[in-house]
Amino acid sequence: MSTFLKNFAWCLPAAIAFTDLVGCILQVEGNSMQPTLNADPDYRDWVLVEKISYKWLHRYSRGDVAVMWAPDEPHQQIVKRIVGLEFDVIWDEEDKRSEKIPQGRCWVEGDNRAESGDSRNLYGPVHLGLLEGRVTHVVWPPWRIGSVPQVYQHEKVILEHKSSS
Repeated sequence: MSTFLKNFAWCLPAAIAFTDLVGCILQVEGNSMQPTLNADPDYRDWVLVEKISYKWLHRYSRGDVAVMWAPDEPHQQIVKRIVGLEFDVIWDEEDKRSEKIPQGRCWVEGDNRAESGDSRNLYGPVHLGLLEGRVTHVVWPPWRIGSVPQVYQHEKVILEHKSSS
C-alpha cells in the first residue's frame, strides 16, 4: 500500500472525529439570521462552529448563535439564536403570551423574525440534544471576517432560571 493511502486511511477517521466533536466550518443558507449572518444578499457567510461547549461540556448560553438539527427535518442543520434555556419563561410579543421552557429544552429564534421558522412559530421549545455547536466567527467572505456577537434579548425573558453551575 502506498504511503499516500496509509496516511489517508489514518487521517480520514481523525478528520471525521474532529469535525463531529471539536469544530468545523459551515456555509449558512437562508435569511433567517440576517443581519447577523448573510448580511450581503449576494454572498453566503461561511462560519466557524465550535462544538466542545455543547457536545462535551453541555454549556449553553442565552444569546449564542447555535447550529442545530432541525426538529422537523432530521438531516438538515439550521442556525438560530438561543433566546431562553430550560425553566426560563419567555414572552412572545407577537402572540401576547408567555411560555415556560421545559427541562432539557431551549427556545431558539432567528434574528430576522419575518424570515425565520423557529420556536415562536414552528418548533416550540427545542431539545438541547439537537444543538450541535456554537457559531463563533464568520470566516468568509473576507470583508465579513470577525466574531459573531452574543446578543441576549433581555426583553424576551420574563423569568430567568439561575443554574447552579
